[in-house]
Parts: sequence; C-alpha cells; structure tokens
Amino acid sequence: MLTNKKNGILLGLSVVSVILLWMIFFSPIWWVSLKAPQYPETAFPDGIRIHFHVNGVFNGCKKIESKEKSESEALNCKHEMDAINHYVGMYPIAAGAPVERAMSPFVFVLLAAMIIAFALPKRKHKAIVLLITALVIAVWGYKVLYTEGGILLESSPYLQDLTSTMSLDKKDIQNWTGKEAIAKSYHEALVRYFPTQEVNCQDYVPLLKYMLIYSGQEREFFDLNDVLVNGGVTTPSLMGFFKKQYAYLKKHKNIAPEKYQKEFLQQCHIQTKKSTISDKKRTEIILNIVDIFYGVLVVAMFGLAFAVLKIRAANWLLILVPMALPIFFVLDYAGWLWWFGHNLSTMGAFTVKPFMPTVFGVGKVAQFSTYSYPYIGFAYICILSVVTGAMALIRFKEDQNKND
Repeated sequence: MLTNKKNGILLGLSVVSVILLWMIFFSPIWWVSLKAPQYPETAFPDGIRIHFHVNGVFNGCKKIESKEKSESEALNCKHEMDAINHYVGMYPIAAGAPVERAMSPFVFVLLAAMIIAFALPKRKHKAIVLLITALVIAVWGYKVLYTEGGILLESSPYLQDLTSTMSLDKKDIQNWTGKEAIAKSYHEALVRYFPTQEVNCQDYVPLLKYMLIYSGQEREFFDLNDVLVNGGVTTPSLMGFFKKQYAYLKKHKNIAPEKYQKEFLQQCHIQTKKSTISDKKRTEIILNIVDIFYGVLVVAMFGLAFAVLKIRAANWLLILVPMALPIFFVLDYAGWLWWFGHNLSTMGAFTVKPFMPTVFGVGKVAQFSTYSYPYIGFAYICILSVVTGAMALIRFKEDQNKND
C-alpha cells in the first residue's frame, strides 16, 4: 500500500516536472543588458537588453510610452547589440549555440521521457517509454533535419528567431531542411560583419608583379583595388594584409622580385595560421556536429532503454541528468560567452584583448556596463532540479527500505 502511494507521488511529481520543462522551453532563461552614456535611461530604461532562451535569443527591449517619446514598436535590441559588439570584433549573437538551439526540442522530449520513465516502478515499462521516445525522436529528427520542408517541424520559438534574425518570412524558408536552416543562419552570422575565406598563398603570387610595378611608380594602394579583387582578394582581412605588404614594398624599393616573393609567401603562411578558418569550413564543422549530435542522441536513447532493462543502476541516470540541468545550462552559456570573447575578429574597429564576458553580475567593456542575470526560466530550471531531486530521494529511500 505504501509503495503504491509512493509510486503515485512519483508519477505526480513527474507530471509537474514535464509541465516545468514545457515552461522552461518557452521562457527566457537569462538576460543581458548593455548600458552606456549614449543610451540614456529615459529612452532605454533597461539598456540594450536581450533574452536567452534554450531555442533562440530574443529582443528584450519594450516600447517606450511617455510624454517625451512614443514608439509604434520596440527597438530590436538584438540587432542593436550585434551592431555594438561588432566594433570590438565580436561575432553576431546568432553565431552562438547553433546546434543546441536547433536540437533543443529533441533534448527536452528526451528529458521528459527520462523523468516519466524514472517514476515508473517496473523496468519493462521504463524501457518501453524510452524505446517509444527513441523512435519518435529518430523519425522526427530525421524529418526535421534531412527532408525538404522539415524546418517547419521545428519549434515555433526557433522559427521566430531564425526568420527575424535573417529578416525572412516563413514562406522564404518553407522548403528548407533543418540542416539547411542551420547552415544558412550560421553562415549569415559569420559573414555579416567579418567574412573570411580559405587562403592559398600560392594563388596570389601572380599579383606580386603588379604590387612591385605600382609601388615603384609611387602610386597609392587604392589604385590596386580592382586588380587585387579580380585576383581573389575579396575580404577586408586579406586586403589589409596586402596593404601592409604594399607599405613594405614602398620602403624597400630595390628588393629583388625573387626575394620579395619568398618573403611574401613566408608572411602569408604566418598570416594564414593566425587567421581563423574559412566561413565555409566553419559551417561544414557545425553541420558535421549536427549529424553527430543526432546520431549520438538516437543511439543513446536506444542504449538507455536497453541499459535500464538490464542494469539496475542505470535507472539513476534517468533522474540525475534532469536534476543537473541548471549546471548544464550555465556551463553551456558560459562556454559560448568565452568563445565570443576569445574569438574576436581583427576587422573590428577597436582592438581589445580577448576577454571573458560577464556570466553573472555587472561587468565593464570600454564605456559599456554589462548586466547579466538569470531570468524566470532559470527559476523554473531550479524548481525542476528540486522536484526531480525529491523524486530521487523518494526512490532512494524506497531502495534502502528494500535492502533492510
């Protein structure tokens, strides 16, 4: 009788946990705001504010209604923050967590299944729930990621974030696969301010004769622009490298062409090693990670179903993972902030040293004050951790009583 009561409590708590997961999925988890003298409090009471969700980053600014000012719609502070950050070489917000945002629906369905399975008393029933969920995620994920129009099976917040960031309508993406959406949105974020390309130094050797001729004639570097662009120098970073080389030639007018070619190739190879990999390669890496993530998720689900059926201790994985959700979110959030602060483009208007953006509290970057704090969604995550912790405690005491 007592066991049935405990099972009932566990099932009730699992329902509460699933509801909390749903609330987390549609709630802002963290907020960040930038404040500076050029953004007065009367016009920007919350500063330039954005909200981080598990499936996207959204505008946190509200319409201003006052005697002095009235707005028909709120300022898009996500775009405004991107514009501010790019001055110090930071990539747009959409470059962060492209895989996590796209795969979040599958992860949350998995978490819900794990919690429900943990609440069930029999291993066979646990395995059935996990097996059914694995099949659902496998089919759903395949249709989203790999079939034409699959993107429309994604979550509504993700679609809203995708279309608003890329200034598209839903009809513009209706034929995209999920992978195509990830590739296009990620690539757009990379090239919006700081496009890069793969550099093969040998390809630019034919341009050196023009560099030598123009520098010998004391012509301005600008005169070489069309020649260099037609020769494949199409990014600002690469153009900047050639500008430095041109200045070097004007100082060393009597350098032999053979000697200069050797020095040019040496410097070019050094520059290539220092520069970031091309946007195309970065996007390919992200798409490979998507394939790996999907494969691992499906295999892990089937593996978990088998493990729960055969190994008693595997049951604790079902509840410990959801319990640790606050830790996973903060680690992922902090990790991406580190990436943004340590992958600054050299094409930024201002040069700053790599830095760790503020995860929690108040920070300072140039004249900007940064505010970063958890929001309502993180409170739900913490409540979920408490509820699942209570489920774990009930099951732990039950197991101890059986052993006594």
